Amino acid sequence: MARPLDGMAFLTYVRRLGFSRETQEMLTHIRTSPPSRTPRACKGNMPVWYPSKKMQCIIKAESAKVEFAFLLAAEHDDDILEAWDQPPPIPLEYLDKHGRMLRPMHTADYFVFGRQTCGWVECKPTEELLKQAKTRPNRFVQDEHGIWHCPPGEAFAATYGLTYRVWSSDQINWVAQDNAIYLEDYYQDLECLRVPEETLAILYQIVDDQPGIMLADLRGAAGEISADLINIAIARGDLFVDLGRYRLSEPQRAPVFRQRDMMPATFDLHLKSKGTVPPSPESASCITQEGRELLERARDVDLATAVFRNRVIHPEHYDDDEQVQTAKQRTAVPERTRRYWHQLYREAEIKYGSGFIGLIPHYHNCGGNRKIAPEVIDLIHQVLETHYDTVTQKPKRGAYGEYLKCSEERSLGPVSQWTFYLESQRHKALYEQTLLRQGARAAYPSKDHTREPEKTINRHGNYAWGLAHIDHTQLDLLLCDSRTGQVLGKCWLTLLILASPRRIAAFYLTFDPPSYRSCMMMLRLCVKRHGRLPSALVVDGGSEFASVYFEQLLALYRVRKQQRPAHEPRFGSPQERLFGSMETEFLYHLLGNTQATRQPRLTTRATDPRRQAVWTLPKLAERVGQWADQEYETLRHPALGMTPREAYDLSIEQDGARKHKEIPYDDTFLKATFPSTRKGTAKVIAGVGVRINHLDYWCEAMRDPTVENTQVQVRYDPFDVSVGYAYIDRKWRQCDCPCTELARCSERELQQLTEELRRRNRITYGREQREITQKPRTAKRP
Repeated sequence: MARPLDGMAFLTYVRRLGFSRETQEMLTHIRTSPPSRTPRACKGNMPVWYPSKKMQCIIKAESAKVEFAFLLAAEHDDDILEAWDQPPPIPLEYLDKHGRMLRPMHTADYFVFGRQTCGWVECKPTEELLKQAKTRPNRFVQDEHGIWHCPPGEAFAATYGLTYRVWSSDQINWVAQDNAIYLEDYYQDLECLRVPEETLAILYQIVDDQPGIMLADLRGAAGEISADLINIAIARGDLFVDLGRYRLSEPQRAPVFRQRDMMPATFDLHLKSKGTVPPSPESASCITQEGRELLERARDVDLATAVFRNRVIHPEHYDDDEQVQTAKQRTAVPERTRRYWHQLYREAEIKYGSGFIGLIPHYHNCGGNRKIAPEVIDLIHQVLETHYDTVTQKPKRGAYGEYLKCSEERSLGPVSQWTFYLESQRHKALYEQTLLRQGARAAYPSKDHTREPEKTINRHGNYAWGLAHIDHTQLDLLLCDSRTGQVLGKCWLTLLILASPRRIAAFYLTFDPPSYRSCMMMLRLCVKRHGRLPSALVVDGGSEFASVYFEQLLALYRVRKQQRPAHEPRFGSPQERLFGSMETEFLYHLLGNTQATRQPRLTTRATDPRRQAVWTLPKLAERVGQWADQEYETLRHPALGMTPREAYDLSIEQDGARKHKEIPYDDTFLKATFPSTRKGTAKVIAGVGVRINHLDYWCEAMRDPTVENTQVQVRYDPFDVSVGYAYIDRKWRQCDCPCTELARCSERELQQLTEELRRRNRITYGREQREITQKPRTAKRP
């Protein structure tokens, strides 16, 4: 499928807008040049690799918030024909705030080809633009209408008849963004999706009888009609929902109409809510704003004191048991005090609108005068900054000794050690203190959480397969060989978890360290088990997730990739918490776990994990599957209020199974998941074949004399080492390897036995990175 401006369409576009020859050459250079840079996860940004249907390629966004929001809006905007990410840099020229001329090279986020105009687009959060306007006032300017401009960018673009636009976060419609992500699975295959005429007739009948019926009620009234068909009708425009105002992920608040013109202009969602009574203006409180602030600051003991005083001066307002119980205490109050409380009550009625507020005591205003001189306090904080807030991590007692020395030099009276410690607690917040002494990783648990000023999109996805996390961890469990009983060491677990229902989609155990092979096998197991892949994958910054093979597989099946920032586990909190739960609830209950090795001096011969290792990789894989499917999924999750299995089934029922996204587990998919060797090619040896991971593979096509002694591309199946593939004569050909040890084994058995065999050979030949070898080398004598 071609892009909108491919071929003669581009020349027609250029002539229609009247661009010059220089502008045409620049536009051609932009369309034919690769992205000038690759987005990185830094400063809390999550880069996104988006499979654009409009562009027929992967378009990258530097942030999952602002840049991706613009990209998603451009994808569904009919006025935008093409959007290219990271176009070639352009020169800017402007004066800084000191009057010096600056001429930097600038790379905009996108270059957009619109129907009427085309030009560069720079996306930035509004908070960042406000900061830039102060530090670089001639770079970013806000006009009287609140629209942001970049004068140097606009000046350069004007020389070519183009535009330069600044797109701020204030322009994002988060409701439309949420709906675009919710319907993304349908938009990608909208040409192939249809709703039967009889089904549409039933839906029209329901909507005509109840105009503005809520989406949740429509699903209930539709009976046997699936949620998928209703979603397809909305995506195709057969049913109308204002996608800019109402979220489909909140079906109880999304009204549905037959057509746009049938929606009343003054439609109010609150009028459709049952039992909702709008607040009456007459019920507004007469208490002033200052009085409300005093009530909010009052403690429980202050309010109790005010109630007692009111019982004393207004006994006629109370007729309960407590009034009888406090009779003796009220009698003991002097008459002069009663008159004073009456006076406070009358003054508060005039000033605050309620006399009760005047009876609240103001104990927080009592005392509080510090007896320490300001010079002494400044010296304490100065010593803490120079001798305590350092990576040396000196104790406070050492800082106090330095304080005593400085106090003597400046002839200041020293405070006690206890007072010094109390003042140190006011010095800095916990996060800032830990950041200076132990670094960013140690301070991360006390770092402020990101709080959005408005409701954006659900960071866990808005349906079951909307978002998933994939990551690796090394299990704290020693495994042994199923044949010899020799300790093989720890294995790695690759886990794929659906973020919204917190359900484990697939897992993969291997002795190999994290690599793109583990990722490919994880996706293969997910398709084998569920018949589909998630719409988006959240990964970390590991090199295995940047592999060409991994990204090619995601692009082939249109899976969006999001990379979380480094050293920020909160962006992958469902995955990280599941790893912790797996350790405490499962691994630490198995014989051979390595908890004892955390304190090696306390480890004895009886508690040594290497002597207790009894689990093999096949047995562990079976037990992990049992824990994931039968134990973890049936436990109530505190974040969901239900079990992960119930949350998954509920989402499939309400949001649709989306069966058109199913991926057949066939030869085409399997070959797309086959990894290659580190070299990528192998030499065809006459009479032997190709050697893949030190195993010889042969096929009849290798008898061709023109193929012998040439390098060919090779791939292999990590689940079955008896089969390999070689690219000969423009075709992938299956090659066989006689391996009697793995004969007549199922795919699952082949996977586990292959892992054990690879690990066993590494230990035997003393090379950690050695692959399986068919003919072990003879050890040389020293």
